[in-house]
Amino acid sequence: MNNYFVKALLYISIAQLILSCMGTRHLQDEEYLLRRQNIKGNHDFPDEVFEELFQAKANKKFPIIPFAPYVWIYQQGEKKYDSVKIENKIDQIKAKYERKKKKHPDNERKIAKLERVKSQKVEKKQRDLQDGNILMRWGEPLSVYNEETTEKTSKQMQLYLQNHGYFNSSVDYKTKYRSKRAFVTYEIKEDKPHTIDSVRIFTTDTTIQKLITASKQESLLEVGQPYNQDNLVKERERVEKLLKNHGYFDFSRQYIVFDVLTDRVPYKVDLSLIIKDPSKRKYHKQFYIDSVIFVTDANAPPQDTSRSLLNYRGITYQYYKKKFSKKILDQRVFLYPDSAYSIDNTLNTQRQLAYLDNFKFININYDTTGGAFIANIFTSPLDKYQMTNEVGLNVTEGYPGPFYNLSLKDRNIFGGLENLEVTGYFGFEGVASATTRDVYSSIESGAKLALTFPQFIMPASAKFKRKVGQYNPNTVIRTGFNYTQRPEYQRTNFSNSFGYTWQKDRRRLFNFTLSELSFINSVTDPTFDSLLVELEQAGNPLIRSFDPSFVSAMSFFVVYNFNPNDFYGNKSSLLKIYGESGGLVYNLFEPTFFENSGSDGIQYFKYLKFSTDFRRHLTINENNGVATRLNVGIAYPYGKNKTLPYEKFFFAGGSNSLRAWAPRRLGPGSQKPTLNDDPDSEGMFDYSIEKPGEILLEANIEYRSKLVGFVDWAFFVDAGNVWKFYENPEFPGADFKFNRFYKEIAVGMGLGLRLNFSFLVIRFDYGVKMYDPARDEGERWIGDRLSFSNLGGEPGQALWNIAIGYPF
Repeated sequence: MNNYFVKALLYISIAQLILSCMGTRHLQDEEYLLRRQNIKGNHDFPDEVFEELFQAKANKKFPIIPFAPYVWIYQQGEKKYDSVKIENKIDQIKAKYERKKKKHPDNERKIAKLERVKSQKVEKKQRDLQDGNILMRWGEPLSVYNEETTEKTSKQMQLYLQNHGYFNSSVDYKTKYRSKRAFVTYEIKEDKPHTIDSVRIFTTDTTIQKLITASKQESLLEVGQPYNQDNLVKERERVEKLLKNHGYFDFSRQYIVFDVLTDRVPYKVDLSLIIKDPSKRKYHKQFYIDSVIFVTDANAPPQDTSRSLLNYRGITYQYYKKKFSKKILDQRVFLYPDSAYSIDNTLNTQRQLAYLDNFKFININYDTTGGAFIANIFTSPLDKYQMTNEVGLNVTEGYPGPFYNLSLKDRNIFGGLENLEVTGYFGFEGVASATTRDVYSSIESGAKLALTFPQFIMPASAKFKRKVGQYNPNTVIRTGFNYTQRPEYQRTNFSNSFGYTWQKDRRRLFNFTLSELSFINSVTDPTFDSLLVELEQAGNPLIRSFDPSFVSAMSFFVVYNFNPNDFYGNKSSLLKIYGESGGLVYNLFEPTFFENSGSDGIQYFKYLKFSTDFRRHLTINENNGVATRLNVGIAYPYGKNKTLPYEKFFFAGGSNSLRAWAPRRLGPGSQKPTLNDDPDSEGMFDYSIEKPGEILLEANIEYRSKLVGFVDWAFFVDAGNVWKFYENPEFPGADFKFNRFYKEIAVGMGLGLRLNFSFLVIRFDYGVKMYDPARDEGERWIGDRLSFSNLGGEPGQALWNIAIGYPF
């Protein structure tokens, strides 16, 4: 009897807890909790489109369990919220700093600092007053059903349908009440969409008529397409930009109106694009530039003498002291006398001058007083010398370490807007040993020198250089020294390169390295050296990568950003394509002098390398999104040594790769790692040795969601592997074969926690091996080793990753 009483009491307590967590006990007599909103009747539009129009949203809760954690967090914060106390605190802060300011009446700098600190503290308290304390900001208030809000949502849905051509549609809603909860169903009747039957242009300006007609192929309004209000807005923007690129300096989209006729033919729309004339001038004027004035030192203080004037190719340069090459500046200016005003040329001039990294600001305006149309370019030079220091924490392959960078930049070093930059760096990194499972401290240090010319250094005409000036052309000469000290080896690298970079906009970046020469020398640890010798005896030429080496290469890469303004925004994508040819010149002659250098000679490499990395981010809503990546690479060594420089290999595993495997420890293929002596405590395999590969295939997908405040969580699935190019009987399964590679794709999955401070993301990922290609066929699926009581599976199946930033 007592047991039944205890159970009943327990059930009642749990029920009360659940009801209190849902917040219904906080409702007034006539109030209802907005529990759910459903959408019915929509066929042409997904539910997500209409869910974005909800003017009120139900509180988020756990699946199945009726528990709303964000409401509970908000209520805990609300208990401690006292607006009167916060207002008093604001008054105290103001009074405190006013007293401090009175103690320094003649110290303007001190007063300004105190005022700044006071403003910051008051602003913080005002945020607490307006938005609530931190718990209230992390949580969400109880969502109380409101009839007016529901009606507004219904109207917004109706407006959305009409804006997309569903003029005969209707939206209604029904609300059901049950146990102090409101359930809303929006019933949508879409009907048929209206399509565009005709598009006509009305304007009194024949030139404008011709321009719009000639650009008809670029129009977003096509006969036969469904009517869409958004396309009308975009068409106004397109026509405005079109006219502003053909001399219409003072034209505005306000002069563009649309007349929409829907009653002539059922489910058809007749569109009229009307260009209104200005009320004062009565016509739209085309402006042609009379003169261009370029002031290179606009912020310079007044001097005894006036600015010098120099005319170069129709542009008048004004300056107190000649600093910059007018020949180079001319390549970045696209405004000339007698040319029609163009907003694209104006913005491109501003952009290309900014790319030179020699000016604080670039301001372009047009003077129409006196009947002339004058283009004025005002710039102010940056400091000639700039020194920057950077101290931070770097996370490589999942292990953190401090670093320090020191950089000195000398601008306009030769007077042709060239920039010279010298950089020194030193850092520690926690890295996994290449031969053991321990973590050691790695030292990375070096110095780099880069000289950037703002043009292509090549035999070319002045006309060609002016033409390519719109692509931000640069010639970059680099030289540097890098020293790496790891437990297994010490490695020095002297490098020199000569290449070109260019970009027309922020979407596309190109880099072509015509020549890259590196001399690499390594000193290996005896244990690691013995391992390399064993691998060589088994047919693996990895040891050649650690011999004294001379590497010559030519490379090209392009980065295409589909959404440069907001990479982490809605439906943004990034594509990187890289190609490299090593030792190309050795195809013309055999470098016997390398082979005769020293006892073992100097290694040289001949190889081809290609990789592509595609990333896509899809925003579901303001709190949820999906990120994906596909990374594919192939490196083909065709020299005598049949291997690559160690830096050119591909690796899989780690915090930015397959997170269920240790950094650089996955693969190659289905080759079995060395078995552990104690598999019950350390796992089946010994992942102490890095696993370089020549073929890479990797795919990742990650669901990201906001948890509370600055804390996010993620669920991810990683898949991929690396393979060897050449078959070796001593390493079965390591080479790539089309008839079995798909069986050798490793799969890991897991959960992640992210501390997102906007300027910094600290990431914790827990990855678990689900499919391990290193095991025998039929035994590779090990996901069944997991259980609620054993989330890590068998020993070695799970792995923690700590990193800075997103993995992709």
